[in-house]
Amino acid sequence: MRAIRAMRTWRRLEAAHLNGLSVALGVTATHLAVGGLFGETAGLAAVGGAVCASLTDLPNPPQRVLPRVLPAAGAAALVTLLVGLTDGSLPWTVAVIAMVTFVSLMTLAWGLRAGPLSFSPVLAMVFAMAWDRTAGATSPWVHAMWVGLGGLVYAGWARAAAVVLRHRLRELALAQALRATVQRLRSRAQRIALAVSPDEARIRASIADDVQLADALQAARDQVFAARRSPRSRRQTDLVLGLIELRDLLLASRLDTELLGQDFPGRQWRAALADTLRHLADVLAALADTLVSGAPLPEVSADAWRAQLASRLADVSAPPGDSRVHVVSALQSRLGHMLDDVSAMVARQAAGDNPDTPWTPERLAPFVSPEGWPLAALKPHLTLQSGVMRHALRSALALSLAYTLGAFLPWSAHPFWLMLSVAVVLRGNLEQTISRRNERIIGTVQGCLLVMLLAHVEWVPLLSLCFIAAVGTAHAYVNRRYRVAATAATLMALLQPLMLAPGSNPAIVERLADTVLGAILAWLFSFVLPSWERAAVPRLAEQLRAALARHAGNMLRWQPGADEQLAQRLSRQQAYTALAALAAAAQRTRVEPESVRLPEAEIESALSHGYRLMALLGAVQHQVQRRVDRLDASRAEPALAQAREACVQALQGDTLVAALPPEPPDADAGAWPEHVGQHDVTPWLLRRLRLCRSEARELVIALHQLHSPTGAHP
Repeated sequence: MRAIRAMRTWRRLEAAHLNGLSVALGVTATHLAVGGLFGETAGLAAVGGAVCASLTDLPNPPQRVLPRVLPAAGAAALVTLLVGLTDGSLPWTVAVIAMVTFVSLMTLAWGLRAGPLSFSPVLAMVFAMAWDRTAGATSPWVHAMWVGLGGLVYAGWARAAAVVLRHRLRELALAQALRATVQRLRSRAQRIALAVSPDEARIRASIADDVQLADALQAARDQVFAARRSPRSRRQTDLVLGLIELRDLLLASRLDTELLGQDFPGRQWRAALADTLRHLADVLAALADTLVSGAPLPEVSADAWRAQLASRLADVSAPPGDSRVHVVSALQSRLGHMLDDVSAMVARQAAGDNPDTPWTPERLAPFVSPEGWPLAALKPHLTLQSGVMRHALRSALALSLAYTLGAFLPWSAHPFWLMLSVAVVLRGNLEQTISRRNERIIGTVQGCLLVMLLAHVEWVPLLSLCFIAAVGTAHAYVNRRYRVAATAATLMALLQPLMLAPGSNPAIVERLADTVLGAILAWLFSFVLPSWERAAVPRLAEQLRAALARHAGNMLRWQPGADEQLAQRLSRQQAYTALAALAAAAQRTRVEPESVRLPEAEIESALSHGYRLMALLGAVQHQVQRRVDRLDASRAEPALAQAREACVQALQGDTLVAALPPEPPDADAGAWPEHVGQHDVTPWLLRRLRLCRSEARELVIALHQLHSPTGAHP
């Protein structure tokens, strides 16, 4: 019975929880190993190195662990040495703070994966400055050696833990991708069911869902595509690929639904289509439960689903001769592909054989997030125009000032606390800084209240257990719910002196004061060398146009071969990444000062045209792949070539020329061909190709208007 309960508890843990638990156990093991061999002082110093190294220990395939953890361990040892050598000299200490902060945050040039690494040296500075107050004085060289040893021991633990947890982490990454798809299906169903245009809040939620789905799919790629080939990993690869294809079909589901109208038959058709999407969402949610908890696979039947959908659509009382029945028939056929794909995904998971797949690790490698730390990535950021450079300079000034101010405050025993508060709150953009500011203050208050209760505990083992639990909790929630992480960080800071001197008075008032003052300083420094989203728009627009041009060039092809299909998938991922980057900028700009804020109408227009073009390109290629027997090759093939040339030319053309008013569209560009009873669907393909050309041009115009919100053209 206990074993069953333990297994159920294990299956309830998410990837972040498992990662936090692994970090807590790893830090404990490092303390016990180094302390047992070299004494308690060495053990406590090693804990600092382990915690700094653990920042980069996130859910990753085993082969990615050491290249991320070892640099953090080495940086922690080097920073510890520098702080120790300058101890006692305020000017030299401030100089070290400025230098370490600047160099650390310049690592953000390697992207989001460098985020934990960029903070590890800053945390090492805090630990080194607090060293004499927690473990007694020791030589800076010896101290740095113990810190480095702790980081190395923890790196070994992290690698071993990644090997042990690799299967479970892959399952959880897949489940998260499934749940993000479920959320997108349900939000899309809500959009389709609406008889009026969506309001601003729903548009923002839709953008957030797209960003979340893109992140979840990439995390699943990183976990699954890097796995060794086995029957399990092949089924998991098929599931990820199926979800990626389903996202394309889901995006295409937005096409033509506005043609159903807002009258009673239109609402009934919308309701039937939306309910089908919700049913698919329920099936995928059940499939996620199967992966996570071992629940039975959901029952699926594409034929039964098709019959049910056809019956509901046929029951709609449309006026005689209503031409919308052709649109409904096309939408029903398109939704049928989604029914088939979801049914196939469930069936593949039920199969116990070893599925044959052409997707080798070598072919999947381009879809995995980049690894390594190439120095060439720094070159574009060696300018004051770079957001990374500006954030590094801003943070170096802020942390230096915070430490200097803390040294002269009445409670100057912990100036590094003030510096740490600024470091964790000050982010690269105003949105995250404001969120961190509020969450940091609330979390610190909660942590101080817990410490007030624990201050009456004089049993050191219990306090040590609480400290280790706080380490794991802070690690697990730092990127999910920062308020919880801030609470745990407060426990870590205030429990250390209690562990050394049980019953002593914890510095609660000083901690609160340093946190509030640090949060205010970080917020104020957000306006020093600011990196407003407006400055990134030209770069993001150029990346988006280039990515969509490549994708249009790859997708608008007649019967692509294996290599061309691989190029289609790769360019699709790149285009979604570029769209997600612009969508993230749209989210962040809403808290910026109104004078520099991106215009919402223009950026939402650009995103709308971008996603619509992606939907059209996906719909065209699905039609070419799935309905080639119902297409007239003599008409379809040259039309694809013409549309490909026109789209690529529009997306790659000169901005000023492309931004001129568009030419009048074809007379029948907005009409829809007959679909009911028609074997030849070439007219639908030609219509979508016309819309592709139109959307490519409209996207370029929208991006140009985003550069120049006034709409003035030379």
